Amino acid sequence: MLGHAMKLRQLAYFVKVVEVGNITRAAEQLNLAQTALGIQIRNLEDALQIQLLDRHSRGVSATPAGMLLYERSIEILQRLEETRRDLIALGGERVRIRFGATPSILKLIGTELLVAANAQLPGIALHVVEELSFVLADALERGELDYVLAYDIEENPGIRRVALMEEDLLHVSAANGGEQGGDISFRQAVAGDLALVSNRDIIWRRVHETASRLSVDVKITYQVQSNEAIKALVLHGVAQSIMPYGIVAEEIKTGQIIGRRVDRPGVKRTLFLAHPAHRGVADEKPFLAFIDKMVDRLMVEVGPYAHPIDRLVPMEQADSL
Repeated sequence: MLGHAMKLRQLAYFVKVVEVGNITRAAEQLNLAQTALGIQIRNLEDALQIQLLDRHSRGVSATPAGMLLYERSIEILQRLEETRRDLIALGGERVRIRFGATPSILKLIGTELLVAANAQLPGIALHVVEELSFVLADALERGELDYVLAYDIEENPGIRRVALMEEDLLHVSAANGGEQGGDISFRQAVAGDLALVSNRDIIWRRVHETASRLSVDVKITYQVQSNEAIKALVLHGVAQSIMPYGIVAEEIKTGQIIGRRVDRPGVKRTLFLAHPAHRGVADEKPFLAFIDKMVDRLMVEVGPYAHPIDRLVPMEQADSL
């Protein structure tokens, strides 16, 4: 009876509703009408003859029965995904992984990542998407990506994440023939005309959180949804910015831009590997060991601004794969 009562699609819908905590937002992410999603959840409750969700003014939350179904649904969907990938591999096809990474990462190790993946992961076809961290996080929530390397991914019951590296951010300005300077205080870093990305971007948030804590004004002269456009403004000497090293690495090396670590206090961000809780690769350890190696390479490129936090696979296990 229970098998007839539940459908996989209903379980997937239910998981999304519990994770989002709001039927309207869940329907948007699932590209469904709110009414249709509500009916699916009601049908599931009717079929099981038990209340799964508490409805309240803020949205919905799982009842004890709903939480049990949520946890079991995650297991079912994950096993289903693993089975799908195993069957693809058994048939001799490469498993396609939709992998997101930020511009600063791909600028530093993008070519190496693609070449190494092709050589070291013969059973996997890596489809790489380049976007800002908050865009990647949104795509991960909507199920459009399988894994992302992105910064400051927020806690979410539907997302599994591992912190891998902390990175110091830099104050960047046009060189104008000057020498590379030392560290710069936060107050000095935000005193000039700044160009930053949108208020959803992690750097914007870190800058404003720190400024609020110190009761310091921040003057955003240019708000541009493109790191390349911000870099052009900096090169022309009309703005300064706070950016990751990877975006301006070449210009710092060639002396066009001065990059100075923000200090007193520092402005930092944390790199995570994240994926939906019910998804994973068929042969996870080799993939995670590969990501570990890529993060090691990234830390070499980022240099003194990178600080390791954790590994996905212990070193001795990675070496044996």
